[in-house]
Amino acid sequence: AGGRSGGKSMYVSRQDADDAGVMWRKSSYSYPEGECVEVAQPSGAQVLFDDSKVRKGRLVEVSTAAAVAFVTAVRRGDI
Repeated sequence: AGGRSGGKSMYVSRQDADDAGVMWRKSSYSYPEGECVEVAQPSGAQVLFDDSKVRKGRLVEVSTAAAVAFVTAVRRGDI
């Protein structure tokens, strides 16, 4: 199982993803200054998360199923 989408990611950094044309979206709960967690889905099986406060940080990559399970748990108030 695990949360990874399988195989080696081609997006190690935000710059890698941006260079590949990945489209990001941010939560409506983000601060006006732009600090937020941004999400992208470059493929049907892969979801990327990026913390905009850590511009040189690594991306978090999970499977779409893991991302859906996480959002569902948050909405239910489980986490």
